Amino acid sequence: MSGGELLAACAAPLAAAQACLMAADEFVWHARRGLGAVERWSHLADALAFAAALAPAALLPPGPRALLLYAALAVFSTLLITKDEWLHADACAPGEHWSHAVLFALHPAVLIAVGALWTRGEGALLRTALPLAALGWGLWRFRAWRADPDASPEPVDNSFYEGLGARWHDDDAHAVALLRAESPVRADFVRRALSAAGLARGARVLDAGCGGGFLSNPLAAAGFAVKGVDLSAGSLDAARSHAPAGARVEYAVGDALVLDEPDASYDAVLLMDILEHLEEPGRAVAEAARVLKPGGLLFFHTFNRTPAAWLLAVKGIAFVARDTPAHVHAYRLFLTPAELKDLGERAGLDLRELRGIRPRLGRPFFSSLLRRRVHPDFSFTLTRSTAVGYLGVFVKR
Repeated sequence: MSGGELLAACAAPLAAAQACLMAADEFVWHARRGLGAVERWSHLADALAFAAALAPAALLPPGPRALLLYAALAVFSTLLITKDEWLHADACAPGEHWSHAVLFALHPAVLIAVGALWTRGEGALLRTALPLAALGWGLWRFRAWRADPDASPEPVDNSFYEGLGARWHDDDAHAVALLRAESPVRADFVRRALSAAGLARGARVLDAGCGGGFLSNPLAAAGFAVKGVDLSAGSLDAARSHAPAGARVEYAVGDALVLDEPDASYDAVLLMDILEHLEEPGRAVAEAARVLKPGGLLFFHTFNRTPAAWLLAVKGIAFVARDTPAHVHAYRLFLTPAELKDLGERAGLDLRELRGIRPRLGRPFFSSLLRRRVHPDFSFTLTRSTAVGYLGVFVKR
């Protein structure tokens, strides 16, 4: 038997093995751990790309151009499915990893075997059935997602902040170093907006979810009367240890969802890098609005719910800071600008300014990627695009 005959003969058994493993993956492993919204969309893309790769063998005669198209689509589909390992790395048990490894081997094997059938003019029924099956599988996955988009809520870990201690200000391998690198541009944004609103030295500012004081301390150094509150007592200790001498800044344990502050008592409130950590961000916005004076400013910074934000703020963050904890961000908690604007309007706030924010590209950026430590000169800049992170300011009516 020639090589082509052997490949053609293996097409049906390989496709059957692939179908069995995919069924086990879906109805055993996925049912056991559940799938988040991003992974569901990812698997839908895999199924549609596989259907597209198989389609030329079902619809076209095997000429040179058709074979080139088939090869290109097959390579794309094979590479596309490997992206899922970014999602699977922290979510899967060893048995599921093994199942995926076998599926990754079967995927190109099926495409090669079907290609052999096609060039020999054989297996018309199988060549027609496979892309239809892949398309049907993808549509079934889409329908299941529409029926229950949050079947497996992704967790977010807020507990690791308590143990950071000195790492808040000194560590370059932890994700908090990126937050530290981002703080100067955010502090400048806040100072500029406060000045534009006529809020001078002595204005009262509440930093809710202040963490290690990256914004509270610079604002206090600029002459504002700042109070930082956070659920993490350890983070507050780190903030106090770097408070500027003689500045009007105080820190207290407090919950952004239930602020222990009088109504209309602050000129500005900060909700920076906190909304994406909350199950009920609207409550935090409403509480901030409550303690603001009329005409007061509410500042925010968070992440958009886009594929780019998932890639950079959920998965990519670990490539820059090697000690990034698992589940530092949860994609499902990201807010689109339109959603956040709506939360503000419900709380009596009008959106005054909205800007995107991104890392500056250059030697510090690429050095951080290679070393997996945040370079001392790593920095951020404001941008028009809100596709990843964005910050802005509301004004209270």
